[in-house]
Amino acid sequence: MPRKLCPMTAVHGEPSPANEGTTGGGWTVDDTTFGARLALVRQRMQWNIKEAAKECGLPPASWGTWENGAMPRKYTEVCEKIARRTGADFVWLIAGPGGKNRSTGAGSFNAT
Repeated sequence: MPRKLCPMTAVHGEPSPANEGTTGGGWTVDDTTFGARLALVRQRMQWNIKEAAKECGLPPASWGTWENGAMPRKYTEVCEKIARRTGADFVWLIAGPGGKNRSTGAGSFNAT
């Protein structure tokens, strides 16, 4: 059975003739929603939904609904578990691209 691709939100600055060859004109991933950030973390770790949930001690059905836009009831606790297990930046995971890293003052994704 083929793997279901995660629902990624639209990318910004999609390459097109209008921005080809320009500096900074390439595409970027939209990480403005929790679901998109969760999918990015999972992809970075090269896990499917079931593997990600198991590794982080979370229910697989919940992980899938979160990627599709639902929010966890214990949001902070869920983000802590995911960040601790994956190495993702907790502040980025919980607050998104506008979140500030406490040590550097910049948002980041530090998964290895």
